[in-house]
Parts: sequence; structure tokens; C-alpha cells
Amino acid sequence: MRTSYFRCEYKLKNKLTLFLQEYKVVAFIGSIVLMFGAIVGVFTVIKYSADIKIDNLSDAGLVEFMKGNKGTMGLYFPYLFGFLFSAIIMIFTNFKPVFCVFSYLVLVVKGYLLGFDITILIFVYGFWGIVNSIVLILPFELIICFVLILFSAIAIKQNCSNAKFGKLCGFKNYTFDNAKIYGFFIFIAAITLLLKCLIMPLIRVTIIIN
Repeated sequence: MRTSYFRCEYKLKNKLTLFLQEYKVVAFIGSIVLMFGAIVGVFTVIKYSADIKIDNLSDAGLVEFMKGNKGTMGLYFPYLFGFLFSAIIMIFTNFKPVFCVFSYLVLVVKGYLLGFDITILIFVYGFWGIVNSIVLILPFELIICFVLILFSAIAIKQNCSNAKFGKLCGFKNYTFDNAKIYGFFIFIAAITLLLKCLIMPLIRVTIIIN
């Protein structure tokens, strides 16, 4: 029993190591792109800080939720569909090297919206905006960002491999393996978004919108 456990642990660590070695460079570039988008979002809010109010949030669903006009599931499904839409763009637009730009564009937009919304919460609500952003929003959003970065890395890597070696070079097995990875990441994202939505009512304890 113990031997079987260590064998499984070794296989898992080995696969994780190989995965990171395979995609670390592309994932690093994706991280830089996402951070660039977040920085632009932050400075956009700072530039127009005098006119910023909570209704300026890009996440209209969150505004409605904070006003009490939308429930937890009313947040969850738009969040999930938004994630799936981003993932689909990354997966299905990466069929030629030039189209890698779409994956990076998704990451820029994601980073921008995250930086934009969190900065608005901080500007409008001060201390409680910081607390809610750090505790209730940012941890879950960082997981989603990480998943999207890995999505982009896998899609771009497959794109480059197809361009270099041709689609028929192990394409079926490669695509099948990627489909399993994509499915696993979608599951992680779905659970993460659900947990985020389940604790979002706590935001109403400190932030009340009339």
C-alpha cells in the first residue's frame, strides 16, 4: 500500500516537472503580458480617479450583486461562461503562428479588467476595498489567471509544434492529451469560481451600495 502511494506520488511529480519544463517559457511570457494589462488597468483608474465611482466597475454583475439585485448563481454562470469564452478563443484560434496574438490579447484584457476593478474598489472604499480585494477577490482571480496562462501556453506550444513538424506528426495523441489537460483546468476553474461566488456575500458585510 505504501509502495503504491510513493509510486503514484513519484509519477505525479515527474509529470508535473515535465509539464513545467515544456511550457515554462511560454507561460512566463503569458504572465508578463497579463501583468502588463493589469498595470495599464491600474493606471487608467488612477488617471481618472476624480470621476471614478462603483458603477464604473467593468464587472456589472458584481455591482448588481452588491446592490442586492443578483444572487450567487447569478454571478457564477456569467463568470463561468466568460472563462469558457476566453478558453475557447485560446484553443481554437491557435492554428497558425500569427494567431498566437489572440491568446496574448485575452491575457492582456483579463489583466486589464482585474487591475481596473480592484483599483476602483480600493479608490472608492479605501481600507475595506483593500480587504475585500485581497481576501475575497484577488486569490480566486489569480487562480483563474494562472489557468488561463497555462491554457495559452499549451495552445501556443501546440501551434508552434504544428508549424514546425506538421499537424500529422503525433497530432492525434497530442490533441487527446491536451484535451484531458484542458478538461482538468476547466474543472479547476469551475470549482474556483464557485467558491468565489459562495463567499461573495461577505462583501456585503463591509460594503453597502444604496
